[in-house]
Amino acid sequence: MSKFIALSAFLLIPLIVYFCSKQVFDRNLKNVSIAAISAVLMYLFIIGSALYIEYKLDAELTAFDLDNDGFFSGSEVTPDQEKAMQRVIYDTGRTFAPITGAIFSIFYFFLLWLLFSAVSIFKKWQKNSK
Repeated sequence: MSKFIALSAFLLIPLIVYFCSKQVFDRNLKNVSIAAISAVLMYLFIIGSALYIEYKLDAELTAFDLDNDGFFSGSEVTPDQEKAMQRVIYDTGRTFAPITGAIFSIFYFFLLWLLFSAVSIFKKWQKNSK
């Protein structure tokens, strides 16, 4: 997963939710609703990313199984196969993605909620000062 894609998702998800609430649904969602929907979408993005990487690494490893018996024997064991196997079995980040994703999403929710609340307070303050 590239850092650009992750950063884009981090920044674009709340904007997309905000503009969809305004344009598509013709509703004004509250700050907490926008933050909650964005946090759930971010959690799904994290889980989806972990599943994609898992699938990609498994496919890379399966390419070394020449006789498709599910085992690596004899000529199938090469340095490249061992590197692919290590990438599959030594990455605990994918295993703990649901837990770390939930923790990150909670912090993401509070960050967005505070940001949206601060913007709405600033807009009210600016409107009252005119």
